Amino acid sequence: MLIKVVRKVSIDQVRRRVSQLERKYGRDLDDMQNPTMAGGMNREWLEDSVEWSRMIHALRAYGEGEDFDYTSEETVELGRSEVSKLTPRRMELLDQISRLRAVSINDLARKAGRDVKNVYGDLKALESLGFVGLVRRGRRIVPDLLVHEITLLLG
Repeated sequence: MLIKVVRKVSIDQVRRRVSQLERKYGRDLDDMQNPTMAGGMNREWLEDSVEWSRMIHALRAYGEGEDFDYTSEETVELGRSEVSKLTPRRMELLDQISRLRAVSINDLARKAGRDVKNVYGDLKALESLGFVGLVRRGRRIVPDLLVHEITLLLG
């Protein structure tokens, strides 16, 4: 099954990608604005240029004191075992993470009216799909929603 995912990308991942593009084009990426400097305009250059521009904008905004906000859209093929992890309860849990603003797994379970052990198991399954991160903050583990949108592509 194919799914389209809009995923939150961390600042470290963006910095790594900018470095990759700099190595790929062998120069400062300000030259990306000029297709002749970047080796000519083609689809790959155009896609890299758009991606670079979005990343630079997000990094500059962060440098000016705004929250870091960068997302990527990708199409992913899920195997049978991965599709089986997308149960209705887990999909509902993704929605609850976005709405309930829980400060820990225990808090999320309480607010969702579910057993902590079951919520933890569901979070681990969602983490294995890359939809949720489990971030340690002191003694607490906080669920971090890594996706903004999941679209099932049929046919």
